[in-house]
Amino acid sequence: MLPLALRPRPLRVLCVEEDAIQRKLFKACLDGLGAEGFYASYAHEAVEIFLHHPVDLVVMDIDLHVADELSAFERIHSSFRGRKVPVLAVTGNECGWSEEDFREAGFAGLFEKPVEPTRLYRKMDEVVREFNQPPLLDMSDGEAWKVPQEASRLMASR
Repeated sequence: MLPLALRPRPLRVLCVEEDAIQRKLFKACLDGLGAEGFYASYAHEAVEIFLHHPVDLVVMDIDLHVADELSAFERIHSSFRGRKVPVLAVTGNECGWSEEDFREAGFAGLFEKPVEPTRLYRKMDEVVREFNQPPLLDMSDGEAWKVPQEASRLMASR
């Protein structure tokens, strides 16, 4: 497990992903960080979890052609806490939107699939820092971010 050395408590992440294998991969990545994960398969579940549990970051699979997902994002984003909690859009980006397009729509950033733990960690770190949260890891010693063993196994099986 990677230490969340600079955080006063574990990062609380709401992960919204309908694909069970992708959800397991996200879970392995978050477990590797020592993060506390909340998981939703569908957008309406994500809204309920967000409204009832304190989270520091939302990692949300977005298909721009699915109105339910955009509606859920809007409900989260417009809630009392929603503007203070970054929502990272995760997509295969079949629509061709740029990161700037997602940011203009209100997302904190864009993470394009496939899920690769090191890229995910770096993007999550970038997003939480932009929202004035403590960084995920102290990388000042130049140590490479290690891929959790379970995440490596799941990536190999895809």
